[in-house]
Amino acid sequence: MTTFAASSIPPIPTIARIRAEIASGDAGVEQYVARAYDAACESQASLHAFCYLPEAAPINAADATAPLAGVPVAVKDVLDTADMPTEFNSPAYKGRRPERDAWVVARLRAAGASIIGKTVTTEFAWRQPGATVNPWNGAFTPGGSSSGSAAAVAAGIVPLALGTQTQGSVIRPAAYCGIVGFKPTYGAIARTGVLPLAWSLDHVGIFATRVADVAYTLALVAGADAADPHVSCVPHSAATARGTRTRRIGVLSRQAGGEIEPAQQAALDRLAAQLARDGAEIVPVDLPAEIFETPAYALKLMSVEAAVAHGELVDRTPELVSPAMRGLVNDGRKLPATAYASIKAAQMPMARRFHDWLTRTMALDALLVAPATGEPPRGLDYTGDASFCAPWTFLGVPAVTVPAGFGPAGLPLGAQLVGAAHGDLDLLMLAEWVEARTGWQTAVAQRRA
Repeated sequence: MTTFAASSIPPIPTIARIRAEIASGDAGVEQYVARAYDAACESQASLHAFCYLPEAAPINAADATAPLAGVPVAVKDVLDTADMPTEFNSPAYKGRRPERDAWVVARLRAAGASIIGKTVTTEFAWRQPGATVNPWNGAFTPGGSSSGSAAAVAAGIVPLALGTQTQGSVIRPAAYCGIVGFKPTYGAIARTGVLPLAWSLDHVGIFATRVADVAYTLALVAGADAADPHVSCVPHSAATARGTRTRRIGVLSRQAGGEIEPAQQAALDRLAAQLARDGAEIVPVDLPAEIFETPAYALKLMSVEAAVAHGELVDRTPELVSPAMRGLVNDGRKLPATAYASIKAAQMPMARRFHDWLTRTMALDALLVAPATGEPPRGLDYTGDASFCAPWTFLGVPAVTVPAGFGPAGLPLGAQLVGAAHGDLDLLMLAEWVEARTGWQTAVAQRRA
């Protein structure tokens, strides 16, 4: 299996560089779109990142001065695209053609982006995997459910991709594939035209190779839409001026998702030590006890809401739905209404208490936590444990993962930063500072040498 991310094939430049080259006249709008399309087609036989590619490179005709003109983007196949099928990796929706783009896809196109294809998702963004392999080693999972989007960015095919997260479906595959993954505050990016799995937990997320590209994209796509009926919170706030205040980053004595592998802990410890040397205050903290209950709460919310969203399909054509999805729907139907209601009633108060604990009691800028147990699991049948991401999804707070090293199998390890709700740009500014101190680019260059 070709290890795309570690190969001698030059990866596509960052959004910042593409835009600079177009502005200077060193590249045309079509250049990198055509390159990405060709790379996507050539890699399909081994990487399997895409479930649909058009017959030719789809170059957006927007003016070259548009903020994403010339930037090729891959879109997870749970987000509607009017010019491409959206099938949710389900035979029940084979050939489905949406009438219009998802809200966030339309925002990208309006900004000049070229959508080169649809990426593989697990079925309905739940557990049944697709064919995508990890770009670093094809014997391992890329994670899920945003498998193809993470792999396409990690393999250097596109500089930007969209995914979704209901448990850990952006952060975990980004960590497994050695790229940046960002899940914003709940509701910061409208979900109109996005397949619902659990409306209380669904987030649209962003993949890129650099934090700066995520921040640039977020500024273009963040916003609310009246047709997204489950969101009432405000979009992300503007970044606040830091001045000379010392960055305060919390590190956990116990991870919210459970035990992690020694290599993952060592990567977090090395990074924390480097951040301390560069002036951050590293604060050991114990999470509030109720946070450890959130992975189970999130799964119960998801099972009930998935039963509402997909139960009719399961009843009508069970043979076209995986056992994993049928099981989730059945679990949701068995849960007492009072159990669901009590968790739903507790969700926002818990989020407010976490906000107060993070920003007032502990006065932290972010938590530095594990995005997963460690390296990706071997094989393609299991996309990994989402428990290390589920608490922050349940609470609706922004989270970002950056690559932080390699494990014993030579596969990427990530480091997740969790911030305060609506402080998305503050978190990304901190993540960009952290990113510069991981040593990741040097480690990758050494592997390519």
